[in-house]
Amino acid sequence: MNLLKNNKQLFILLLLVLGLNANTLWNQYAVDDEIVMLGNTYVQKGILGIPDILSHDFFSGVKGIDQIGLSGGRYRPFALVVFAFEYQLFGANPFVSHLINILLFALLITLLFHVLKNYIFKEQHYLFAFITCLLFVVHPIHTEVVANVKSRDELLSFILILVSLLAVIRNIEKRSIAFLISGLVCFFLALLTRETAVTFIVILPMLLFYFLKQNIKKSILYTLPLVAVFIVYLFIRFSVIGFKTYSIETDVLNDPYLFATASQAFATKIFVLLKYLILLFIPHPLSSDYSFNQIPYVNVSSIQFMLSVIVLTALLIIAAIQFKKKTILSFSVFYFLITIFLVANFVVNIGAPLAERLLFQPSLAFCLVMASGYILLQFRLRWLANSLLVTLLILFSVKTIVRNSEWKNNETLYLADVISAPNSVRTNLYAGKQYINKAQHENDIQLKNQYLDNAIQCDKKLLEIYPHYQDVDVYEDLGLAYYCKLDYFTAGDYWAQAFRTDPNMQGSIETVSNLLFDEGNKQYNAGNINEAIRQYKKAAEVNMNNAEAWYRLGGNYFLVNDTKNAFEAWQMVARINPQHPFNKDEFKKITTP
Repeated sequence: MNLLKNNKQLFILLLLVLGLNANTLWNQYAVDDEIVMLGNTYVQKGILGIPDILSHDFFSGVKGIDQIGLSGGRYRPFALVVFAFEYQLFGANPFVSHLINILLFALLITLLFHVLKNYIFKEQHYLFAFITCLLFVVHPIHTEVVANVKSRDELLSFILILVSLLAVIRNIEKRSIAFLISGLVCFFLALLTRETAVTFIVILPMLLFYFLKQNIKKSILYTLPLVAVFIVYLFIRFSVIGFKTYSIETDVLNDPYLFATASQAFATKIFVLLKYLILLFIPHPLSSDYSFNQIPYVNVSSIQFMLSVIVLTALLIIAAIQFKKKTILSFSVFYFLITIFLVANFVVNIGAPLAERLLFQPSLAFCLVMASGYILLQFRLRWLANSLLVTLLILFSVKTIVRNSEWKNNETLYLADVISAPNSVRTNLYAGKQYINKAQHENDIQLKNQYLDNAIQCDKKLLEIYPHYQDVDVYEDLGLAYYCKLDYFTAGDYWAQAFRTDPNMQGSIETVSNLLFDEGNKQYNAGNINEAIRQYKKAAEVNMNNAEAWYRLGGNYFLVNDTKNAFEAWQMVARINPQHPFNKDEFKKITTP
């Protein structure tokens, strides 16, 4: 009878996994899927690329890694090996990639339900494990992990940790060397998937002490083999990539606390912990990016910091007081803080102040507390407990489905996220690019101009947020937007800035310079000498190698008796093109006394 109940509960969970995430099957690759599928030379070798994957840093095989801004300190070969096998069998197929993620999520829920139901919470209410897993399935914070192919490493890591946990428990029960070895192997693979798996060394003795009737000494002893495995992992890791930790460009987009004082950085990191907690209870709005300046720096005197300290301190005090009683709340508080700590920028700079995917494992604490609360309330007010649960499940399910659809591709994601995270430099930059792309494929002039206006708005918002932004992309995009609006002069302004930021930039610069030159010719022929000077000057400014623009600029300056600027412009002609006819004849006549 119990087995039948268990099977029904598991069937409902798996049905929800498929139903809520089925719309991701028609999604394309998005965001950093290029790192693992579309632009990774090692993965694209299939199984032949595995030796390179095992012997290099996570980012080594990525094409154009110099432009990404992140390198070094990440040894995560197992996830890439899985992607290599997928590429060998199916190539770069988004449908297959998303299907695999859904199946892995289903496997994860099956393992989680089995471990909680039959081992961890075996003596709890028969609905406890089910409600916990139910909340985990529907929680919208998990959409990034399931819908984003690259985030498969979170799924794999959690699965391997659960298998390792199950093997350790079975070893305690059966005293079997086979279970012990399999548990250690799975933990080692989890470490090779994500470094954050190391927290299992702390989580395991907690689980044994809180729920499996082991005293503290025995709980620690059962964990010692994991410590040995971690030491072996560190030796291999350092042998392959050296002793470097995450290496990040000195830019606020990859170093979120670059502009913060030490006290601001500390206060903001504490505040981010509260933000993580809030997202578990209110997962709206959601964004794929929280980079500068979506979460502004806070000070130790700010209300945000003080409120964060009060909440976190209160939770720690409650957890400590209830430690001996081994309550669900006590365990959940410690579990959340331990699993989130390594990715909260206290130990290493992860390149972002906050990321939703990093809540994947810590969110289990929320599910445990909510399930416990539901069970307690059900004994007193069943109708209220059921009403609240159903409401929460509906709200979370709808949000999950909607958010999964926003992960369809870069366009749908960035245009949604620029609304969710309007003060993020990256969301504005990427949304601007998508609007320009939409404009270039739009035939309706009115709609096309609206897209271009939106792109300009996003890029100008970016520069408002971060005035010293030095990436050529934003100026090039602004130039392109104005170019498409036929405002060549303003386009020239931004392309000139792009050229000053990156002198190697050509192509579009030459095009707009020639257009400005033609406009100068029109103004000259119409007798508007001052306007002609303005257009020629901008043409030369945009493309410093446009000898004809300098030549005409000098001539028009000469017409208004500005000989100083005229001669300077003609000297540029001589410098750029010594063979220009003007250098041999006219310039000599003008400059000869």
